[in-house]
Amino acid sequence: MEQTEQTEQTEQTEQIKVLYNDCYGGWNLSDKAKELYKIRKLNINNSNKLPYLSRRSDPILIQIFDELGNEFDGKYSRTNVDKIDKKYEYYYDIEEYDGKENVIIDYKKYELDKIKNKIKEILKSDLNNDQKINEIEQFIYMKFDY
Repeated sequence: MEQTEQTEQTEQTEQIKVLYNDCYGGWNLSDKAKELYKIRKLNINNSNKLPYLSRRSDPILIQIFDELGNEFDGKYSRTNVDKIDKKYEYYYDIEEYDGKENVIIDYKKYELDKIKNKIKEILKSDLNNDQKINEIEQFIYMKFDY
């Protein structure tokens, strides 16, 4: 098995947790969860700024969820966990309707980024321009099965 195939296979099997609200009403943390998050994040960042909860896969947030259980949620929310392949870590989003959420993955963006990165790799290589064009063409034909 080639190194890239092996890496992709490992990425596919490794999963991360993503938190989402599983009821109508909107996602909200309890005061206890917010305080724990603030303390732990500030200890890591050594910053005076209040941390912003930008990623639902934040390991600190997941740890607090696991520790607090039912005490994690604020009023009108019920946090649940979805597991996704780690390779999609930067390609998921939270879709919401009336406060109830789902974790969705942008597979097209993931695939396009893989193509873009491969082309960048070819362009940065020491090949001459004709060789680069040939490599890109071969990659595209192979990728899209022409």
